[in-house]
Amino acid sequence: MRRVTVKSLTAHIASIQAFYWMIFCPLYSYSSVYLLHKGFSNQQIGWVLALNGILAVFLQPWLGALADRSRRLPLKGFIVILAFFPILMLAAMAYFSLSWLWISLFYVLALAITQTLQPLINSLTFECINAGYAVSYGFTRAMGSVAFAILSSLIGLWLNSHSPDSLPLLAAILFVVIFALVFFFPNLGAHRTPEQLHLAAEQESSAPSGSFLRRYKGFLLLILGVASIFIFHNLINLYLVQIMAPFGAQDSQLGLALTIAALCELPAFFGFSFLVRRVPAHVLLQLAGILYALRSLLFFFATSVWMINLGQVVQGVTYALIIPASVYYVDHLMKDADKVKGQSWMTGGMTLGSILGSVAGGWMLDRFGVHPMLGLGVATAVVGSLLVIWALRLSSARPAALTTE
Repeated sequence: MRRVTVKSLTAHIASIQAFYWMIFCPLYSYSSVYLLHKGFSNQQIGWVLALNGILAVFLQPWLGALADRSRRLPLKGFIVILAFFPILMLAAMAYFSLSWLWISLFYVLALAITQTLQPLINSLTFECINAGYAVSYGFTRAMGSVAFAILSSLIGLWLNSHSPDSLPLLAAILFVVIFALVFFFPNLGAHRTPEQLHLAAEQESSAPSGSFLRRYKGFLLLILGVASIFIFHNLINLYLVQIMAPFGAQDSQLGLALTIAALCELPAFFGFSFLVRRVPAHVLLQLAGILYALRSLLFFFATSVWMINLGQVVQGVTYALIIPASVYYVDHLMKDADKVKGQSWMTGGMTLGSILGSVAGGWMLDRFGVHPMLGLGVATAVVGSLLVIWALRLSSARPAALTTE
């Protein structure tokens, strides 16, 4: 049996993160391109993406709680099972001529499962850390951004001369790789004893409804703040092609804008292990919220593709801070029996913002145009920033700088 080392685990998880975030490129970032090609309106695109978010919001906390309580099925087992179904749906979209109803259904389910995988993959990293392996979450997550950046540019160039019909097939192939990588991920053994798992299950089953949120003061308010921020975040990611269209942008320029954002994430992701030892995670969350509000103003006042790209540069101190900071914050704040559930709630908040951004953005684009939609983004980013600051000031357990890595 191959010996498990920190280096081999880091490389394995980095590969999982890379292929996972590459899936988002054809399936999410280019969703407008694909669905517009299939005859969907902006509002219909918004509803398709909102429905996947609604499904993911319910799946994420439920599966998170199930994974926390499970004694027989390891975390990687949940990931492998979930990754299997999108392969079939995306392959059907690629090889068969489907009606708009089947396209909508498969797209909703595939995207919902993709988003549901995110907290589980994050928790897989922290299972390694909690088992004594000093895996760097920031480094592994940065590999996801590197892979996303490369694929964004390649897809943008590809679509200049090829049909968007190839996007589901690409996503299906990426899911096959994820399935294989997770299936062959080493079994590290449970970092909790059977007695601890049994006690956690008893506590979960006997706890009254809502006790999880009551145990962590301010956590629900934090989720709402993150959701509000991600309304803006989703508006500019999902409808970036429409935002850039008034400036005469083509698919290759969309690919460049996505690549700029992904590359600018790298310094924060690579350096987060160093940064979080010196600056508390809750401070970084507040800083990310404030910078998101400033970023929304950049997009609102943009008058050229150059200014849009400048707004994409700021992704390096907004998204690239809020993602690892929230993951570290939850892992440090939550008890062992609540860790996966906590990650799922946090990702659920982000997904909730994506739902609202999808619906509101598509509706406002069709009814009022790009600029009013960006005005909505400014409002939600500012409100979200204020809620995050308030929530973390209310919290009775604000984690200090972490020293786990």
